[in-house]
Amino acid sequence: MEFPGLGKNCGETSCQQLDFLPIKCHFCNNSFCKDHFLPEHHQCTGDYNKIKQQVSEDVNYRYPCSHPGCNNGELAPVICTGCSNNFCLTHRHQVDHVCPAYKPPENAMAEAAVKIQQITDRLDATPAKKGQGRKSDKLSAKVQLMKLKQKSSGDESLPREERLYLMVLFPMECKTVAQPLFFSHQWTVGRAIDAAATIAKITNRNNILGADKLMFFHASDGNRLGSMDQTLKSLLEKQHLYNGQTVILEYTPQDKDYLPTFNNYKA
Repeated sequence: MEFPGLGKNCGETSCQQLDFLPIKCHFCNNSFCKDHFLPEHHQCTGDYNKIKQQVSEDVNYRYPCSHPGCNNGELAPVICTGCSNNFCLTHRHQVDHVCPAYKPPENAMAEAAVKIQQITDRLDATPAKKGQGRKSDKLSAKVQLMKLKQKSSGDESLPREERLYLMVLFPMECKTVAQPLFFSHQWTVGRAIDAAATIAKITNRNNILGADKLMFFHASDGNRLGSMDQTLKSLLEKQHLYNGQTVILEYTPQDKDYLPTFNNYKA
């Protein structure tokens, strides 16, 4: 996953993906994903080339796995920081080779929940200015998505692979508590707004000429989510929307593209 403080980004400049179980290269001491941990798969700045020359006469050399009964090996050492033994990729984690230094968490789910809450609190601590909050949307959406899937309301007939989960903050005048909802990513923005209004039992005046319309806005920067006829899927593909994101539903004139009071809405 991609949480601050959890895992590390792959040190290969062409990759840099966040890996929760990174592998340390023992030649340059940098961390990499499983696809780039071998020295020849990243720009290794350590003594790999020198060592490679020293063992060039044995082109089939592998660093053997220390796990009993395992005959596998790797082209580069994979050292456990707990017991200092070398292992293959299959047995590199402490729990997989019964490392004496391994300490199982007392309550893994509780610890994960605390970390998620800490990340969420940190993201919510600094109010975003117009146009500056979108950078945090992707991360906060991924953190929040796990919570939303457990308690969201919506059309239960929708296939799970089609569901888009959003935390919806409702109009100020309604005094309605924010709700996690799910929609079909095939729906248009307008249809999703209608569904949200129906579930929350708030007045929907979108079919009344001249009345203020219910519209979705980004909770991070106040910008309008998209036009009524845009599909949620198209917004996802353009990364104008993320599964698990928080949005604001508010009455505004139809031509309004920005909600200046977005910081006043709280979940």
